[in-house]
Amino acid sequence: MRIETPLLVLGRGPAAVVAAKVAGACGQPCLLVGHEIVSSDSPVELDENAVAVLARHGLVDVLRPHLLVSQPPTIAPSEFERVLKQHCVADLNVSVYDQMEVVERAATGRTLCGVLTDGASRWDLAADTWIDADALSVSSLPAAIVDGAAAAVDAIAVLRR
Repeated sequence: MRIETPLLVLGRGPAAVVAAKVAGACGQPCLLVGHEIVSSDSPVELDENAVAVLARHGLVDVLRPHLLVSQPPTIAPSEFERVLKQHCVADLNVSVYDQMEVVERAATGRTLCGVLTDGASRWDLAADTWIDADALSVSSLPAAIVDGAAAAVDAIAVLRR
């Protein structure tokens, strides 16, 4: 069996779920593989840039019930990831494959081929473009939000060329 996706999002942490959710919100089908929540439970204030990115993609209202403080918006990063991941699962444009990884990767330009595995089974995988969220900013939740959204927008632009 061969799995084909226009956009593959790989990686752990908040940037991965932001990239997948932004892509889905923009109408771009994508596959999120191997996401794990890695953030802490210590509350973090979201800066203006992060809030602007979330607002641009309709995600502020999704997070509002989970904010610890509304001004400035403050949320535990682990809760942020849980909430966005639930919305990725519910998004018809986003497929979520947990506890899986892509091995035997071969990138040619922006495309990626490899093998998707859960350790027991293997499927050939091809993506027209991909985002390695592990390579994006993890210095802070606000930076991960901005970087994840930017990566999704860039990937969508590549696909629409």
